[in-house]
Amino acid sequence: MRTVEVVIPVYNPDDRIYTIIKRLLKQSLKPDRINIILTVSDKFDEDDLKKGFIKNNIDDLSVTVTTIEKSAFNHGGTRQAAAEKCRAELCLFMTQDAMPLDKNLLNNLAREFDNGEIAVCYARQLPYKNAALREKFARNFNYPPEPMIKDISMLNAGKIKAIFCSDVCAMYNMEIFRELDGFERNVDFNEDMLYAHKTLTNGYLVSYCAAALIYHSHNLSLKEQFRRNREIARSQKSHPDVFDSLSSESEGIAYLVSGIKYIVKRGQIIEAFRFIADCGSRFIGYRIGKLFK
Repeated sequence: MRTVEVVIPVYNPDDRIYTIIKRLLKQSLKPDRINIILTVSDKFDEDDLKKGFIKNNIDDLSVTVTTIEKSAFNHGGTRQAAAEKCRAELCLFMTQDAMPLDKNLLNNLAREFDNGEIAVCYARQLPYKNAALREKFARNFNYPPEPMIKDISMLNAGKIKAIFCSDVCAMYNMEIFRELDGFERNVDFNEDMLYAHKTLTNGYLVSYCAAALIYHSHNLSLKEQFRRNREIARSQKSHPDVFDSLSSESEGIAYLVSGIKYIVKRGQIIEAFRFIADCGSRFIGYRIGKLFK
């Protein structure tokens, strides 16, 4: 049985973080270590986290805490620093709002690595019950019930989906990870997709494991969607060697058309207009991010 470490970057978390940890500790494949990377703030520091551990009866020695300052955090570099300290064969990166659905999350992900060519495997995301209908569609569109193994042929075909991967919940073969020198250090978005691109161009595979299930969704405002997609586009613009040959526009059109059909079919006409506005804010943010720094 393979050894597994879980890494969760945390910043001003809500109480879900304790439920997530408890569910990880009850996995059929128990992690050897759960490393919480806490970015401290005026609102939430290590003492607050440890008080939460006591309140929620979390006293397992496999749960460790590493603290960093906000100025030291970025998506790629922080995860890379944690990965360099990982001694397990597999490392699962999660976010503080990714909730395991059952006890088989780690085992389902780990089994994908029976294929020695798999470098990274990411989980299926299901929406929380309070998710808006457009967000429920987004989860189903991006994380369908069918599994997929992605190889260089998809990349050569210019499909952005080839390198789609999400560190909301993604497990890495650490031997391959070290061979490929891991994540880009100085990036605030797309560290997972950049790594997926690196794996495919080096002859490895990316797995989407639809049997590995987590809850994850968020109801972002139009302003938040705009900002998020602007920053994603800026990050992509900084890596033209990866993203310039990959088209996201056809994927975006398919997302828009499928989403309208999904929502209208359920009789939610007003929600369909909200979905269109949501897509518009994403598109405008993305285009501005591509055009301007």
